[in-house]
Amino acid sequence: MYKKYLDRFLLWLTPLKKEPPGLPEAVNEAKRAWKQALHDLNFVDSSLIDYAVHHINATERRYMALIDQAKREGVTAWPGHFEDNDNPVAGETKPGESSHHKQVANF
Repeated sequence: MYKKYLDRFLLWLTPLKKEPPGLPEAVNEAKRAWKQALHDLNFVDSSLIDYAVHHINATERRYMALIDQAKREGVTAWPGHFEDNDNPVAGETKPGESSHHKQVANF
Protein backbone atom coordinates (compact mmCIF):
# COMPACT_ATOMS: atom_id res chain seq x y z
CA MET A 1 0.00 0.00 0.00
CA TYR A 2 2.71 2.48 0.95
CA LYS A 3 5.03 1.32 -1.82
CA LYS A 4 3.05 3.21 -4.44
CA TYR A 5 3.32 6.47 -2.48
CA LEU A 6 6.95 5.86 -1.64
CA ASP A 7 7.80 5.28 -5.32
CA ARG A 8 6.01 8.48 -6.30
CA PHE A 9 7.80 10.41 -3.58
CA LEU A 10 11.20 9.06 -4.58
CA LEU A 11 10.51 9.86 -8.22
CA TRP A 12 9.64 13.41 -7.20
CA LEU A 13 12.88 13.71 -5.19
CA THR A 14 15.22 12.48 -7.90
CA PRO A 15 16.23 15.07 -10.47
CA LEU A 16 15.24 14.45 -14.03
CA LYS A 17 18.07 13.01 -16.06
CA LYS A 18 19.14 15.20 -18.92
CA GLU A 19 20.56 13.69 -22.04
CA PRO A 20 24.08 14.77 -22.87
CA PRO A 21 24.17 17.46 -25.53
CA GLY A 22 24.33 16.30 -29.09
CA LEU A 23 27.14 17.07 -31.46
CA PRO A 24 25.65 20.32 -32.82
CA GLU A 25 25.22 21.68 -29.29
CA ALA A 26 28.75 20.62 -28.37
CA VAL A 27 30.16 22.36 -31.45
CA ASN A 28 28.22 25.54 -30.70
CA GLU A 29 29.39 25.50 -27.08
CA ALA A 30 33.00 24.93 -28.15
CA LYS A 31 32.78 27.84 -30.61
CA ARG A 32 31.34 30.08 -27.90
CA ALA A 33 34.12 29.08 -25.49
CA TRP A 34 36.78 29.77 -28.13
CA LYS A 35 35.37 33.21 -28.93
CA GLN A 36 35.16 33.96 -25.21
CA ALA A 37 38.80 32.93 -24.74
CA LEU A 38 39.82 35.27 -27.58
CA HIS A 39 37.83 38.09 -25.99
CA ASP A 40 39.28 37.43 -22.52
CA LEU A 41 42.82 37.89 -23.82
CA ASN A 42 42.14 41.63 -24.06
CA PHE A 43 41.43 41.85 -20.35
CA VAL A 44 43.89 39.42 -18.80
CA ASP A 45 46.56 40.52 -16.36
CA SER A 46 50.10 40.51 -17.74
CA SER A 47 51.08 37.71 -15.38
CA LEU A 48 48.39 35.46 -16.89
CA ILE A 49 49.16 35.94 -20.59
CA ASP A 50 50.65 32.44 -20.91
CA TYR A 51 47.52 30.91 -19.38
CA ALA A 52 45.27 32.95 -21.69
CA VAL A 53 47.19 31.87 -24.80
CA HIS A 54 47.12 28.23 -23.66
CA HIS A 55 43.37 28.51 -23.05
CA ILE A 56 42.83 29.97 -26.53
CA ASN A 57 44.83 27.16 -28.12
CA ALA A 58 42.98 24.50 -26.10
CA THR A 59 39.51 25.84 -26.91
CA GLU A 60 40.39 26.24 -30.59
CA ARG A 61 41.68 22.66 -30.80
CA ARG A 62 38.53 21.35 -29.11
CA TYR A 63 36.33 23.31 -31.52
CA MET A 64 38.27 22.10 -34.56
CA ALA A 65 38.20 18.48 -33.33
CA LEU A 66 34.41 18.66 -32.93
CA ILE A 67 34.08 20.22 -36.40
CA ASP A 68 36.15 17.38 -37.87
CA GLN A 69 34.01 14.83 -36.04
CA ALA A 70 30.84 16.45 -37.36
CA LYS A 71 32.21 16.42 -40.90
CA ARG A 72 33.14 12.73 -40.59
CA GLU A 73 29.65 11.91 -39.30
CA GLY A 74 27.98 14.00 -41.99
CA VAL A 75 26.22 16.30 -39.53
CA THR A 76 24.91 19.34 -41.39
CA ALA A 77 23.11 21.39 -38.80
CA TRP A 78 24.85 24.67 -39.59
CA PRO A 79 24.51 26.92 -42.60
CA GLY A 80 27.75 27.93 -44.27
CA HIS A 81 29.68 24.69 -43.82
CA PHE A 82 30.63 25.07 -40.16
CA GLU A 83 32.22 28.50 -40.25
CA ASP A 84 30.84 31.96 -39.75
CA ASN A 85 31.40 33.78 -43.05
CA ASP A 86 31.14 37.18 -41.34
CA ASN A 87 34.01 36.39 -38.97
CA PRO A 88 36.51 34.13 -40.70
CA VAL A 89 39.17 32.43 -38.67
CA ALA A 90 42.61 34.00 -38.93
CA GLY A 91 44.25 32.97 -42.17
CA GLU A 92 41.02 32.22 -44.03
CA THR A 93 39.62 34.45 -46.74
CA LYS A 94 36.06 35.52 -47.31
CA PRO A 95 34.38 34.51 -50.55
CA GLY A 96 35.48 36.89 -53.31
CA GLU A 97 38.52 38.09 -51.37
CA SER A 98 42.03 37.56 -52.67
CA SER A 99 44.60 35.77 -50.57
CA HIS A 100 46.61 39.03 -50.38
CA HIS A 101 43.94 40.66 -48.22
CA LYS A 102 43.43 38.08 -45.50
CA GLN A 103 41.81 39.14 -42.27
CA VAL A 104 43.85 38.49 -39.17
CA ALA A 105 42.33 38.19 -35.71
CA ASN A 106 42.97 41.24 -33.54
CA PHE A 107 44.77 40.33 -30.36
